[in-house]
Amino acid sequence: MQRFTRVLALILLGIIFIALRHGRGSEVSATAGQEPAASSEVAARITALESPDPAARAAAACSLRQYGSQAVPAIPALIRLLADETIVSRLECDRKNWIDKNGIPPETSPGKEAAKALGAIGKPAVVSLIDVLSKEEAPARANAAYALGLIDDERVVEPLIAGISDSYWPAREKAAWSLGLRGDHRAILPLNNALKDAAWQVRSQAAWALGLKGDTTSVEPLVGALKDESTHVQSQAAWALGLKGDSRAVEPLVAALGSADRRVRSQAAWALGLKGDDRAVESLIATLKDSDSHVRSQAAWALGLKGDRRAEASLSEATRDTDPGVRRQATWALGMILMKGKREIAN
Repeated sequence: MQRFTRVLALILLGIIFIALRHGRGSEVSATAGQEPAASSEVAARITALESPDPAARAAAACSLRQYGSQAVPAIPALIRLLADETIVSRLECDRKNWIDKNGIPPETSPGKEAAKALGAIGKPAVVSLIDVLSKEEAPARANAAYALGLIDDERVVEPLIAGISDSYWPAREKAAWSLGLRGDHRAILPLNNALKDAAWQVRSQAAWALGLKGDTTSVEPLVGALKDESTHVQSQAAWALGLKGDSRAVEPLVAALGSADRRVRSQAAWALGLKGDDRAVESLIATLKDSDSHVRSQAAWALGLKGDRRAEASLSEATRDTDPGVRRQATWALGMILMKGKREIAN
């Protein structure tokens, strides 16, 4: 019996050894597939970055992304390209199917594609990108701030915080976006201050960034942003408050359900659905009668998360709504309330 056990153990060890060798081989193969061999291909694309044709410059920058850190030799040329804001179709890049609802392809620029390529190169590009933040070319500063957001490196935080005070609002907006991706609390106060920026685009981006921060110190500034003159900012503030586990946001979000803008009402309903607070139930029930179908659908979703039986009658009525999306969401919400009731009985 002992001999059999030893033999079985040896067989199992052999299988594990083979599996580990196979796994390592697969990993090497996958890594090699992620970053194609550079050499002449990268050199050819670096040359194309200097093309007189802006579409060719954008396409060359875009194609360099696939080489990742192997495209390090392209950093100087890509840095020079950051200031190039010549508008070209994104179809010149690798997003062949990107068109809007009107059938119009979105736009890009050689500078924007250079920023993405530098972000793909990663840490080797950080010092050069930080240096661009102090240059005169405003579009280059904005694209550099965006690129820094794509790179996971502690060195980028302080320069991006300084970038929130840039004289060029697109650079401030990109700095706020990039700081939103950083799990660094040093950015919270500057982002709170950015909610008072002169440009609504910056205020909106700051609200988005604060929503990703797991703190509550930004709740009051975001509540104030619900009354911003821009509905874009109001909507983004509502979204951010939905991610904050703080009951101070409930009543201001309930008030936002009465906004004249449907996007604000919809976002407020979504945010209230995430709050473990029943003060919003009656207001969400009333929102099932909103003039906009998306707002009604969002209210039904929120009520489903609440699981409050006070909403049953109104949700039942909503299952006969003229909009199929609202009907589906109301049916789902009723199922959630029923499930909660069964759990309570079982307990």
